[in-house]
Amino acid sequence: MELTEVQFWEDYWAGCKLPSEVDQDFSFERCVASAIKEHLPPVTGDVLEVGCAPGKWLAFMAKEFGLTPHGIEYSEAGSRATLKNFELLGLPSGQVQSGDFFKLQPGRQYDVVMSFGFIEHFSDVDSVVESHLQWLKPGGVLILGVPNFRGIYHPLQRVLDPGILDKHNLEIMRPEYFRHLAVRYNLTPDFIGYVGSFEPSLPIAKPGSSRPAQLLVRAFLRVMRKVRNLHMLDTINHPTFSSYLLSIYRKGPTN
Repeated sequence: MELTEVQFWEDYWAGCKLPSEVDQDFSFERCVASAIKEHLPPVTGDVLEVGCAPGKWLAFMAKEFGLTPHGIEYSEAGSRATLKNFELLGLPSGQVQSGDFFKLQPGRQYDVVMSFGFIEHFSDVDSVVESHLQWLKPGGVLILGVPNFRGIYHPLQRVLDPGILDKHNLEIMRPEYFRHLAVRYNLTPDFIGYVGSFEPSLPIAKPGSSRPAQLLVRAFLRVMRKVRNLHMLDTINHPTFSSYLLSIYRKGPTN
């Protein structure tokens, strides 16, 4: 079962600011980018991102590893934003398909398949990951990333806007789930772990929220945004406060 609807993403990407690239001054993006650079095995060829808008991570993979970027995006607005982003960044691009990922048939397979903040929007996540693997070449690399709304983020988000939690599958936000995927689908993990340290931008406030508890949490997060300017905190991770779970696998030669 899907936990979000297409209109949610149409609205989300309609006002997207472009060009969009990984921002090394943004602690979350800096940490995820660093982890990918550290743990990604040698790759060449083509990369496909599922849920690709606005294309900043595809642009990162193109610039850092020389991969040709391709994408699948649920909404037309997201596809348009991704293509426009590639154009503004001067990146040659492959195909960006628009539509329901689960209704599209793989016309080809890719050397890298990745998604960030995608699989946690579904209840049957194993089948979502299996669909990712259909697009991945044998021996290719699978990258999956999800936010961590467990630990300290659960009560913070519940105060700011509990509806956000309803759009996420919290049960998969633990390393054990990603180790389970490796066993079930014969994947060799190169990395499974927490990244991002504490990230004050992860909890999302409902517009106009003004209850005392909401104001207190927002004030706390404003202070923490200044603290997270310290790069020395980037490598301090723990299930209680790290903002993201990242996994990088190699697909077996026959699965």
